[in-house]
Amino acid sequence: MAEFYNRTRKSQSIPLSLFKRGHIAGLLLYYLLQGSDLAREGFENSGSYSFADHIYRNVPSGRNALGRWVDARLLAMPAVRSFRNRFLASRDELAQFLCQRSGVELSILSVPCGIPRDLVEGAAIARQRGADLSKVTFHGLDLDPEVLRKATRFAEGNGLKNFRALEGDAVCGSSYPAAANFISSTGLAEFLDDEKLGLLYGRVFATLRPGGLFLSSGMQRRAISEYLLKIAELRVHYRNAERLAELARAAGFAKVRASQDDLGIQSILVARK
Repeated sequence: MAEFYNRTRKSQSIPLSLFKRGHIAGLLLYYLLQGSDLAREGFENSGSYSFADHIYRNVPSGRNALGRWVDARLLAMPAVRSFRNRFLASRDELAQFLCQRSGVELSILSVPCGIPRDLVEGAAIARQRGADLSKVTFHGLDLDPEVLRKATRFAEGNGLKNFRALEGDAVCGSSYPAAANFISSTGLAEFLDDEKLGLLYGRVFATLRPGGLFLSSGMQRRAISEYLLKIAELRVHYRNAERLAELARAAGFAKVRASQDDLGIQSILVARK
């Protein structure tokens, strides 16, 4: 059975779990954060695609004025701004890739795609710079069919007419396209141990055409972000840029560039086959 890797919660009720463990401060913080759309999505759905896209969109929202204020404060946190940096890195790397290969037949893949904002905005930037994308096919692979329906509506509603939805497990790879020129995978590494992340990188390497580009991300441990993740019962794997590079080389990539973002939290990997 395929696994939804970001669904890591064990208790049915976070407030009850916090109360039983005597975490009164955490319980009070939990109820304060409930007014924020970002925090509530994180608590209710274990860091879902909607949670990620809320950060990528970067527009505060909530149940009331206090909730919107809390939401804005959360979006301004270094850990959350760093979270958004992985989207910006993927968007900008894709835009540059498309501009360099203007008019060429290309296959682009996001895995797992969630709401494919990086594809939509990356393509829009490339078109603004004069790139011809008439021969480009964009693919979004995800395990959740409901996510794929929303991804398709979002892509088509925002100018990405040549978007193809693929249902399947990112690690198993049975639903990958036959070949791709550019693959992005952000926000998944945190939920995979080294063995599974190695399988993902290996599947990506096998799918990429020679000269193809792969972008991935990871994150490093920070006290405040880890505390909030624990309240939401999200259990993640922390890795620095050097560790991502090691795993990419082990998968077969020879040309690897890995770095930390300007906040020192997100690790960004760019590897070429």
